[in-house]
Amino acid sequence: MEAVEQELEDASRRARKLVDSTEARLFTVRPNPRSWSAAECLSHLSISSEQFLPVLRKAIEDARAKGLRSGSMPKMDLMGRVLRWFLEPPIHSRVKTSAPFVPRSVRAKSEALAEFTSFQQQLRALFNETRELDPAKMRVVSPFDKRIKYNVYSAFRIITAHQRRHLWQAEQAIAELRRGARAVASTS
Repeated sequence: MEAVEQELEDASRRARKLVDSTEARLFTVRPNPRSWSAAECLSHLSISSEQFLPVLRKAIEDARAKGLRSGSMPKMDLMGRVLRWFLEPPIHSRVKTSAPFVPRSVRAKSEALAEFTSFQQQLRALFNETRELDPAKMRVVSPFDKRIKYNVYSAFRIITAHQRRHLWQAEQAIAELRRGARAVASTS
């Protein structure tokens, strides 16, 4: 259980470091037309969390109503393990993001970080609510694909792997932009 808390905290720290170390202009620029900017990556993570939160809340409410108390260490189910493995960076294959999860606008870095941080706090609070319950017995339907189901513990591990994936993508976007700027500066 502590691993999930640590992964959520690490993602928050990593997002803050990215925002603090990146010039405002670079944060919102795409390194190429096929890639997202760092701002879009952070926005995508916020959108994803926003979609996950009601699903997780309902699972927790249902588990309380059913009296699914914690009995043992939670484990990921097979679907959760597969999705987590697939989402871990570095990115080996790209997946087209469905329309509801594509960032619609680019926010300033302080706004993007504030939104992301708010959702992280809500995710941590919900995760803490699962401590008294058995998250391995609580099932949810993926907000990304209604055909996919996994347990709540897997959902949190998928969320944190997804965060690592897109924070890595944001870091790569910034690094690519900085390399391009250095190359232009050295030829001038």
